[in-house]
Amino acid sequence: MKIGIVPHTGKHIAMSLVEELSNFLRARDVAYEVITHPALNNLGHFDIVIVLGGDGTLLNAARLTSQVQVPVFGINVGHLGFLTEVETDGLFPAMEKLLAGDYTLEERMLINASIKRGGVEISRNIALNDFVVTRGTFARLIDLSIFVDGQHVTDYSADGVIVATPTGSTAYSLSAGGPIIEPVVECICITPICAHSLASRSVVTSAEATVSVHLKGVSGEVMLTIDGQHGFPLQSGDCVTINRADQPALFVKLSGRGFFQVLHSRLKMPQSWGGILEE
Repeated sequence: MKIGIVPHTGKHIAMSLVEELSNFLRARDVAYEVITHPALNNLGHFDIVIVLGGDGTLLNAARLTSQVQVPVFGINVGHLGFLTEVETDGLFPAMEKLLAGDYTLEERMLINASIKRGGVEISRNIALNDFVVTRGTFARLIDLSIFVDGQHVTDYSADGVIVATPTGSTAYSLSAGGPIIEPVVECICITPICAHSLASRSVVTSAEATVSVHLKGVSGEVMLTIDGQHGFPLQSGDCVTINRADQPALFVKLSGRGFFQVLHSRLKMPQSWGGILEE
């Protein structure tokens, strides 16, 4: 086994763990390499990539490793760490399981976005969480038309719209009122952001559907953001077409942890959402 280690270089705890993890792997004669600037050309030859960081670091690594089908294993040294597998105090027991082969691989679907302007593709991107069409600094609504497989679904006059994977359903989409979707349920979720309507709802489509977002009216700056990390400026008349990516991201999963356990622990959700009354 050859292991890649991708730390968040801006976090002291992550860089300290790199040294401890390096000593741990050397003592067990496991080949490894520390990568401070992850890119496709330096990730493809590993069996597993360990990410020491928060969700942002893991998102970036997972997008890259998905293209070479290398699984990622996330260690939380951030704040929320919803996508990571273990906390820092559980790193070395988890590593013993990893080296013993006591784990499974979980596939997480990704989505592609193609931006067309005047019928010509000008940008293509991939996301694990979501693509978001959102307004800039001025509080002006955006007029959007949503299509699924060429069928008109609805129009939104809103601050924007989120097109999310099941993995991304517990990120920005959840904050905007979207549904919680278990990651193994493959689908695409469309959630408006602060829509100027009393009847706006999220829409969940098949994972094989093609979602198109048409910008009808744009006044001021509008951006397409990718996993909340990168942005591309949009103009009135642009069309963003989103569909399932060819390959999934692979996540290392240890036994004994389920999605809803993570949901309760990370998001501090109450055991009873509706406040059930006792007789």
